[in-house]
Amino acid sequence: MKIKVIYLARLSEDMGKKEEYLEISESESTIKDIYLKLNLDKLNYKIYSAKNFEHSEFDSNIKDNDEVAFFPTITGG
Repeated sequence: MKIKVIYLARLSEDMGKKEEYLEISESESTIKDIYLKLNLDKLNYKIYSAKNFEHSEFDSNIKDNDEVAFFPTITGG
């Protein structure tokens, strides 16, 4: 499967890129699997996710050509 991963806000700076495409196996079928594959659990702040432009929980399944975005808590003022 091929998916697009987007990094938003501070996360794009920490990852050194705004987006990338990943080839993943069928066994890597949830957002959490991708989160762990990318070592995002090593960062010291809370990260949220969205799938195809909708907020999604980490146990949400992904399929070929999905777009997954990861982002930290975003505040405004």
